[in-house]
Amino acid sequence: MNKQQQQRIFDFLKTSLDPEGTIHFLALAAIEQERVEHLQSATIKVRVALTYHEDQSINPYFDGSDMYIEMTPTEIQFTKEDEWADGPPIMEGSPIELALGWVSELSLPFYVSSEAQEASNRERG
Repeated sequence: MNKQQQQRIFDFLKTSLDPEGTIHFLALAAIEQERVEHLQSATIKVRVALTYHEDQSINPYFDGSDMYIEMTPTEIQFTKEDEWADGPPIMEGSPIELALGWVSELSLPFYVSSEAQEASNRERG
């Protein structure tokens, strides 16, 4: 996945999940699950770790979920919502020190906030 596709995913998630600007994305990773060449369409599994802004800082705990996105050269939308949209997040109320490691279990993150990196560094000592 190239940088432009990664940026499209990040922008889509910010617009879709954070219309009020209260969410802080900690880390994002994505892997292509399926490609339909003749439609130039890809189904992408995205792992998201996020927390919330609290005044001038962020909440020290994160929630994380896997979700699916369908992307073409001109469109991007959520897909397979029946597999991920209902119910609690996979990771709920976990210390942000664990966010980067958890997201990395899917693939190399394409976005890591400075807060997630610093917390991960503290965790490793």
